[in-house]
Amino acid sequence: MKVYFDDGTLISASDLLSATLRTDLVPVPVSLEFSTQKTDELGKKLIPGAVIQVGSIKIKLVIIKVIPLETQTLKEGKPIGGIACVAIPQGCEPLISAKNNAVILNGTSFNAVMRACGAKLAMGSDLPLLSFVCLKGTIPTTRLAWYAQQEAVVFSYMDHRLGVTKIDQLFKKEIKVQFDASAVVWVNSEHLRNMGKASYVSVDADGSTVFGHEETKQGQAVIQHGGMSQRQLNNMNKVLLTKGTIIRPLNDQINAGDLVEVDHQKYVVLTAAHVFDTGALGGPSVMASKFWLASL
Repeated sequence: MKVYFDDGTLISASDLLSATLRTDLVPVPVSLEFSTQKTDELGKKLIPGAVIQVGSIKIKLVIIKVIPLETQTLKEGKPIGGIACVAIPQGCEPLISAKNNAVILNGTSFNAVMRACGAKLAMGSDLPLLSFVCLKGTIPTTRLAWYAQQEAVVFSYMDHRLGVTKIDQLFKKEIKVQFDASAVVWVNSEHLRNMGKASYVSVDADGSTVFGHEETKQGQAVIQHGGMSQRQLNNMNKVLLTKGTIIRPLNDQINAGDLVEVDHQKYVVLTAAHVFDTGALGGPSVMASKFWLASL
């Protein structure tokens, strides 16, 4: 896995100790955690705010966290150290910090909402949003996730850009790859599936009519939210549940939101984690990708 700076300088394979590239269906859908050898040059370049790129991901990432790693191992009389970093898409930094002002919009869209919350990036796809409220002191990602659930949409990295997509549309995409069912570790637990899904209900203005009660199921939590329409309740009951996981050789061409097929069944990649580890700081060397497969 190649990690390089915005000026094109590559972090050499001898200096890169480990890297985990994750894509998820969340408001900040791409993240990178990596560690390198501690050198004078990298110590100057790997600082908060530095811009990097990784693998096949075409968008730029910005480092938001840097931690020095110290070991007890000596080399030429000096302790071997490292630098651990966390990076997210450039322009998404304001989305992970509490707002200093309230953002209240009506008749808007997800793209407009993210920009109003401080994000500085152009999304590849957009969807309308009736209203949005993010009060002062609230982290925008939590509110974006809440409204995405109301509209049954997910955030993703697709076609080399960030965007939003209807959950139903994920299953209409072209199948990216076929996996052998024998390689999948299936989640065979009704209890775990019930924990991942709740039934949502609301009360009409008359105070007696309950919306969404037909959707409640035994063993699932029932959550009441006021002021919700039947459309919103139906959307909130659309949930991607993890059905299994699979580990394959490193392949960063498959990301969260891609459609895969296992035994003639379609599944959406809920999370993709691409891992590269030299084992220099302990443990085995790893070059693999893990995928969490989900269905409605």
